[in-house]
Amino acid sequence: RPSSCTPMENPHTSGGQPVPMAGEMFVLSRRGLAFTASSGSRKFQAGGQLFLSPLRIVFVAEESSGSGLLGTLFGASKANVLAFDLPLATLERESFNQPIFGANNLTGVSPPLPGSACDGADIHWCLSFQDGGVGTFLPIFFGLLAEMRSRLEAERSGAAGAAAGGATEGPTAFAVA
Repeated sequence: RPSSCTPMENPHTSGGQPVPMAGEMFVLSRRGLAFTASSGSRKFQAGGQLFLSPLRIVFVAEESSGSGLLGTLFGASKANVLAFDLPLATLERESFNQPIFGANNLTGVSPPLPGSACDGADIHWCLSFQDGGVGTFLPIFFGLLAEMRSRLEAERSGAAGAAAGGATEGPTAFAVA
């Protein structure tokens, strides 16, 4: 299965930027990032730019980056793997790290999306802020993540209430204007 057809490994981009989903708006971008991801024996590594929305983090690789690993993700050629999608709704074990040596980084785990070439293995990822910029990114990111989790919990509570015959107060869909 070619990776250009898989949702996490290649979200749609145009002109070096992610194409927003319906109702989505990107609220922040950061240049000068190093991104790594691994799923089982498959690896992805590149330098590029991060885009943040209330729905997801999208990493878009610089075409000249990758140090030989960009094309090894899921057996794709270098030209086929230019971006990576991390939905906020599925992020787990996210952690901000400030190593003594090296760049500040955000790490976490994401399950593969349906249709992903990850074969069911969790994706362990790291975003390293090589050129700084975490002071602005972190409060916005953690605020959006908390908001997403609150909405998901409200949906689960509403669904449980509806299943039990009760009224629901929580939203049943999430869209960003």
